[in-house]
Amino acid sequence: MRNRSSSKIQRHAALMQRWTQLCSELGVDSRLAHAEGKRLIGSWDRLPRYYHDTTHLLACLEGLDQVRALLKDPHAAALALWFHDAVYWPRRHDNEDRSAMWAADFITRAGLPLALRDLVVKHILETKHSALPSPGDAQTVIDIDLRVLGQNEAVYAGFERNVRKEYRWVPWPDYAMRRGAVLQSFLDRARIYSTDWFFERYEATARHNLERTIKDLSRTGEIAAATRHQTKL
Repeated sequence: MRNRSSSKIQRHAALMQRWTQLCSELGVDSRLAHAEGKRLIGSWDRLPRYYHDTTHLLACLEGLDQVRALLKDPHAAALALWFHDAVYWPRRHDNEDRSAMWAADFITRAGLPLALRDLVVKHILETKHSALPSPGDAQTVIDIDLRVLGQNEAVYAGFERNVRKEYRWVPWPDYAMRRGAVLQSFLDRARIYSTDWFFERYEATARHNLERTIKDLSRTGEIAAATRHQTKL
């Protein structure tokens, strides 16, 4: 427990340092930046988050570090990543919209350009993953968000376990069916990763992870559904 608490403190400190640096580069008032950073990090750490938490946020920002040179507007991408899951309640379907509204409100209060606000909002809304990302920086932002799909088997398995915890209130057969459909929607794309940088590094592993998981979900979902049916007889 002490190690976990220490890790959390270190993660929060690293995130606040990154946020402060970003706001300094944008010319945001330091008091506003500090208050908003604390509010953001607190929201990212709020239950019932098990995957969409500060660990995911830090991983996204570290992913951004790797491809910053490929972006036309790295500040917009960074803000989008900071806010893309700032609001996250598994029982709601408007999390991205509400996160985008929070980002727009902060950018407006900070006196930053409207063009920046509009671009950040656009990036955040594309993290709904309901369609292929728009050409340009949005593709990189989305690829960063999806980077976990292409990680090694142990990391990916942890990702799936944590997503399930966030939706633990959904009966398993229903969850297996819905989760399988979500993963299949990525597998059905010609490319999971839009940018060559991510495609070359993660595409093959991501497809392997998704195929294996969909198969497992299908099998266990059918078993659970059959068991539930037999119980009712």
